Amino acid sequence: MKLQEEHKVFVVKHFARFMKLTDIVEAFMEEFEEDLPQFVGEDRFSVQELFEGLLEVDEGGEKQEFIEKFIEEHTEEFQKEYGDEADQKLNERVLEEYENDRLREAREHHNQHQREAEEGRQRHRKELQQNLFNRFRRLNIEHPQFPDKYRTLFQETRDEYCNNYRIHDLTASEKLTRELETLYGYQKQLIFQLDSPKEIEKHLNAAHHILKTILAHNALNAGQQVPDITPQNPKALKGSQKALPKPPKEDG
Repeated sequence: MKLQEEHKVFVVKHFARFMKLTDIVEAFMEEFEEDLPQFVGEDRFSVQELFEGLLEVDEGGEKQEFIEKFIEEHTEEFQKEYGDEADQKLNERVLEEYENDRLREAREHHNQHQREAEEGRQRHRKELQQNLFNRFRRLNIEHPQFPDKYRTLFQETRDEYCNNYRIHDLTASEKLTRELETLYGYQKQLIFQLDSPKEIEKHLNAAHHILKTILAHNALNAGQQVPDITPQNPKALKGSQKALPKPPKEDG
């Protein structure tokens, strides 16, 4: 697959928006599905078509062999049950059983083809993902082979993306305080929701640093000396996570 200009622009913009390479590949495959090399190997025959083909083709006299074996095994049974009509009933039944047997065979072939096609489809997708992964890497501005022609596009997209998350006029004390309190509250909520000790520790540290910033900000506003709340025991935060209670589960 030859990458077109729109493909490269798509990748560069997503790198500029801090998206991971693996996620960019997935997004690209969804956005440009029709441009991608298609998997060849789908099962083109239905169960009915396979069934009809098996009825038409009698390799090695399989039909005759099936009929003879069935008649040999069931003649006595049919004679006891149907008397003079045994031969007619037996001939009708053997043809019915032969068709049922071919139908089972057709279904088995179809299911096998479906499994093989799905395996092939998954292999094709993984190969395509790896191919795109390798080719997209150089479209990240951090790559030494990043094309110069896309530097302006990357920077403009990065600036636009960051601007969407920017809180303007944080020089106003109340706005800065509100943002810090929001971040602290979010980190605190995660601490009580998570189960992984490693993740809990990460958010404990983040909450601690945000709280220090809030205290420093408040002290500066009040004209006071910034308090030092660094734990004397460096393992204090790490050990505290074990004592954190889990919030009660809601009924229902």
